[in-house]
Amino acid sequence: MNEIVKWMPDWFFLLILSILIGGIVGLEQESYHRKIEEKHFGGIRTFPLISLLGFSSEYFLRSPVIVAIIFTCFSLMIVGEYLYEAFYFNRKGITTEIAGLFTFVIGVILAKGYVIEAVSLSIIITLILSLREFLHGFVEKYIYKKDISAILKFLVVSAVLYPILPDKSFTFLKLNPRSIWLMVVLISSISFAAYFATKLLGSKKGILITALFGGLMSSTAVTLAFSKRSKEAPELSCELALGVILASSIMFIRQLIVMFIIYPSISYKFAFFSIIAFLVGLAFALKRHKSGNEVVEVEFSNPYDLTHALFFGAFYTVVLILSRLAHTYLGSKGIYLLGFVSGFADVDPLTISMSQLSKTGIININVALVSIIISSITNTLIKGVYATMFGHKNMRGLIWKAFIAMSIISVGIVLGVKFM
Repeated sequence: MNEIVKWMPDWFFLLILSILIGGIVGLEQESYHRKIEEKHFGGIRTFPLISLLGFSSEYFLRSPVIVAIIFTCFSLMIVGEYLYEAFYFNRKGITTEIAGLFTFVIGVILAKGYVIEAVSLSIIITLILSLREFLHGFVEKYIYKKDISAILKFLVVSAVLYPILPDKSFTFLKLNPRSIWLMVVLISSISFAAYFATKLLGSKKGILITALFGGLMSSTAVTLAFSKRSKEAPELSCELALGVILASSIMFIRQLIVMFIIYPSISYKFAFFSIIAFLVGLAFALKRHKSGNEVVEVEFSNPYDLTHALFFGAFYTVVLILSRLAHTYLGSKGIYLLGFVSGFADVDPLTISMSQLSKTGIININVALVSIIISSITNTLIKGVYATMFGHKNMRGLIWKAFIAMSIISVGIVLGVKFM
């Protein structure tokens, strides 16, 4: 292949490539519109010509003004064609026309010598076009109006709030408003990814799959839902207990992801603990898991819900303030105590604050790590208490065996960290 390209003139190679790129997009459009027997703007012939038009305009004319004029004329032609079909054939979609404009731009990019970028862009466009049925079906089945509303409100507030928040530290506590909101966006985004996956794969795919993705978002919510379900269906108690264990185990992986994003150095130290804790929980779940497709619905709130995000931001700010005060007046013991107390509610605010404070050198990295592990142990045991209070007696023993095993290993790691 290299030998062929070597003797082939650059312009000719790029020209052939522009035709092939347009052909790929056109082939996808041709096959789809032929399948649904719908009148369409372009296909296997039109798109290579569009790409060729963009390539020729840039490569041979070498004038940004002329390229802009040609693109404007082409765009007006596309708009006119769409309006004609919309009025006379009641066409509503505009995806094909947008793909045509992108194909012209790809031709221009290719003429400038950005081969990898042009090919990558064409693959992405073709992939998006080919996934139309899957994407439309997913939105119709899984995405509700309230979810879209929550996402839009969050994005609007973030777009307005983030730029105007001061990017400097205030008071002796050194609180940075922009940094705090950035952490809210981070946690909300990770939770939304899990929320999205749960909607796609979770609640209809059985207990353990629900626990796996639900645990990435809220292991406490999974624990409460599964515990209450065990009272209604005692015969599922064992399987539900395994779901609680798995959800609680995946929490450690979530913490690891958050720490890696904020401060990779502390995540490397935490990795051994989180992976061991996860594997212990996973071993319990898989060892006793019986095949089945029992379904348990878990109600998760959208992580982009503005109230939820603001509450988390307030909680995180409080933990950050307490972290600095505890370190100032109580030293490392205060940090450990804070880890224990915060574990009763949520591990994320403490995980973030410890990662940030150790990154800036305010708190020793080992002290921060021990505090995070203490918080994780506390939170895990609290979920055991929830299962005992709200769950059937048949699920309690299995949950406590797993949680105690995870806690003993955690304590061992804490002692190892302290005396390293």
